Amino acid sequence: MPTPQEMLEAQIEISELFHIYGDLLSDRQRTFIHLYYDENLTLSEIAVQHDISRQAVHDAIKHGRTALSRYESTLHLLERKRNEQTGGKSSEWKAKVETIIEEMEKSILEDGVETPSRLMAQLASLRELVDLPKHGVHAESAGFDRAETV
Repeated sequence: MPTPQEMLEAQIEISELFHIYGDLLSDRQRTFIHLYYDENLTLSEIAVQHDISRQAVHDAIKHGRTALSRYESTLHLLERKRNEQTGGKSSEWKAKVETIIEEMEKSILEDGVETPSRLMAQLASLRELVDLPKHGVHAESAGFDRAETV
């Protein structure tokens, strides 16, 4: 059973999808989804307003949600909107960060003369990815001494 947080997130996502793709739904689906998600009416309240069964309202909303999900899986407009809001930092960005971190971990585990300069280069790559200013710290001034790393 979903947690209240998961249920809220699902409702927010349906509402966001509705505002992007709502015009592609049938009039009935669009009306019922609007009343249910945006106006916060119950299925019974919608059914009474439209003189139909609660089940008919439920089915129309269910089919509308399915259509919204199908549109998103095809067009990805909500995903693109979210990426734009986060500065385009998508899964590709995350993968780059993970790769750099893994390289840094390998560098730390390896005991080589080049370790400090490799770590500094990898840190510089991370700084570039997250748009941080470059620091004037060099391997020697950062406390990397060959004797200390052994």
